[in-house]
Amino acid sequence: MKPLLFRVPTVNDRSFRVQIDDGPHFYDRLHFHPELQLTLIKESVGTQVVGDRIDRFRPYDLLLLGANLPHVFRNDPAYFRGSLQQRALSYTVFLRPEQLKETVFGMPELGHLNQLFQDARHGVRIRFNEPVSITTCMEQLPTVRPFEQLMRLLTILDHMAADDRREILSMTAYEQPRRPDDHRRIDNVFTYILNHYASPITLEEVAAQAHLTPSAFCRFFRLHTRKTFSQLLNEVRIEHACRLLQESKLPISQIAFSCGYTNLSNFNRQFKLITGLTPGQYLKAIY
Repeated sequence: MKPLLFRVPTVNDRSFRVQIDDGPHFYDRLHFHPELQLTLIKESVGTQVVGDRIDRFRPYDLLLLGANLPHVFRNDPAYFRGSLQQRALSYTVFLRPEQLKETVFGMPELGHLNQLFQDARHGVRIRFNEPVSITTCMEQLPTVRPFEQLMRLLTILDHMAADDRREILSMTAYEQPRRPDDHRRIDNVFTYILNHYASPITLEEVAAQAHLTPSAFCRFFRLHTRKTFSQLLNEVRIEHACRLLQESKLPISQIAFSCGYTNLSNFNRQFKLITGLTPGQYLKAIY
């Protein structure tokens, strides 16, 4: 299994790296790295995990993720079957915080960015839903010379710091990287849940993915995610239920069963607990 400490290719004479990811799907393993990550999702949709937060990503999401913050952008299953003509496209800047802090971010004129970088430890997102000047600026980064890249990067960060639509994603900040074995176990669990959420999943089955006994797994999982296994499973199932409510005309009962619920009242209870709305209220809110 590949290590989950993700190695960002370095550029010796640069303090940040600009990268385009363009392919059938994004890298689909939970991972972390010491660099800050600024990412614009240009095309494709799926489930994102940032720290302890699970929800959807979609085009024109702009995210700033702090150092060592576990994350993954996992495209929907159709992207892995090669049956879609859509692609997964994103623009990313990997920032070396120690270099930037010693140079431009040490300037008093940029002091207002400090709170943004503090928030980034939890993951920051702004949803634009459509092209705007800042997203266009992000898309143009690979085409301009390094000095202009830096100026545009500062402009993007300045906009994020001032935008009141900025939301914090994870309740938990991750200051230090975990042991590689712990990340592999958590990644195995997330992958298993995302692949099998529509079927019954027992505690014993998911504990086996982490090579732990059920009792040891419960302690391990709560320590590393601040959630119980059942909480996470319900969040994944309800997240997919929300997607089906938005994208399909299936009746609520069928959506509940297709997301792994065998009891409609339990589905309704979990849906309201996680979203604050009943499925019916959610449908009215999106239409």
